[in-house]
Amino acid sequence: MTYGQLNPGQCAAALLLLVIGVALMVIAQRRDWRPSMAVAIYVALVLRLAMLALAWRIQPYDLANDFKTAGFDVLHHQDPILNNRQNGWGSLPPYAFVLAGAYWAVVHLHVNWLIIARVPAILSDLGVVVLVGVLAGATGERAALRRFQYACSPLAILISSVHGQAEPFCFLFCLGAFAVILRAGPQVSGRRAAVAGVLFGVAVAAQTWPLVFGPALLLALPAWRRRAQFTAGAAALVALLFVTLPLTVGTPVGKLPYIATQFLETRPSFGNWGWSGVWLAVHPTKLPVWQDPLWLNAGSIGTKIAIVGALLAVWWWRRGHPLDIATATTTTLLALTPSFGNQYLTWQAPSAIARPARLSILLQIVLGAYAAIFYLPMMMLTQPNWVKANNVMMFVSLFVIAFMIAALPWSRRRWQPPASADRERLQHSGGLTPAHDGDSATAGAGIQASHQAEVLGIEPDNAVSPSPCLDPADP
Repeated sequence: MTYGQLNPGQCAAALLLLVIGVALMVIAQRRDWRPSMAVAIYVALVLRLAMLALAWRIQPYDLANDFKTAGFDVLHHQDPILNNRQNGWGSLPPYAFVLAGAYWAVVHLHVNWLIIARVPAILSDLGVVVLVGVLAGATGERAALRRFQYACSPLAILISSVHGQAEPFCFLFCLGAFAVILRAGPQVSGRRAAVAGVLFGVAVAAQTWPLVFGPALLLALPAWRRRAQFTAGAAALVALLFVTLPLTVGTPVGKLPYIATQFLETRPSFGNWGWSGVWLAVHPTKLPVWQDPLWLNAGSIGTKIAIVGALLAVWWWRRGHPLDIATATTTTLLALTPSFGNQYLTWQAPSAIARPARLSILLQIVLGAYAAIFYLPMMMLTQPNWVKANNVMMFVSLFVIAFMIAALPWSRRRWQPPASADRERLQHSGGLTPAHDGDSATAGAGIQASHQAEVLGIEPDNAVSPSPCLDPADP
């Protein structure tokens, strides 16, 4: 054991904090709590700051090295892709601008980097709490309940307060795009579609992975003209950020073609999850996974397979609600991907919580527990013991993936947009049976759960009603 970054007392307290979050999620579901937005934000802030106070000494490799280098580079008018390590930074600079502000605070205010670098993720996650409620309300769900459950989600707490990743920042703009489209409904204007595209463009510029939400956003729009306006807005924003790189971060003009190739080349190492993790556990190699030709080829082929699988999920759920499409797409990509970081686990969380299926809330607890093992107790292990524990967790990940697939909204592959505001209200269990049937959610989902479906624990099909990124050796 090594207690350089976390001691047993801090680990126990952090795990207890996550248990409190889970308890609040479950009790809120059972008792149908509808706390105000201010209460949800306050609870979210307290849980995240408490976790930060307990675990701020933990040093995820990307946060402690790549993010810090990116902030330094932008602050000194240098391109973070060209001046970082190979595969260290592969995005346009929106989030690097934020990290530059954090680095400025380190230099001029003498704040510890491991604290200040996590603050943007925490603040962004507070915005995600609000947007989860907005999306839940737009789909006929109980907005106050769902945003409170996201506020207490152990997975969201870990990603923002322990890992300090860019996921919450990307969610802030992706969910903003969903909110603009879903709140407008079928009558969404061209201007709103373009605004949603710009928001989505910011998310894609910050990290390339939000592209996975693109199909759901496009299918949420009612006509090809609106989809073209959305795409134009996103493309224009990304293009603007790209062509202004020489001005914003001092990129040499001659290097722009090379920069363009790096956006799709940067990805986590092979073998940290699922089938690739099991393969690497039973067939280790003396070469690092970022050098061994076998793993490089397997990772490249596996990534293509994962993308094809995600597109097939889009086709399979193409008639479903946009949030269900987002959940299915991200889940399929996670189930198949050979390259993985623990922050990926949160990709399906906002859409799955805003519009939960029967097992969605339970899934968030399972994923939070899985991630917590890596982020907390495993951080106290020496490298040889960490590798042994990691090999065991790779086999555990197969069961987690199976549960993720089981938790998909299988019975909601067809969705009929509501024709009027007084359609029958939506009733969801979210994986836990409420204490009573009361649900004051606004109309708009166009689905009503039958008594038989509730007894069977199955969501009604609307067709009938027209580490690990924490591993110091991770490159």
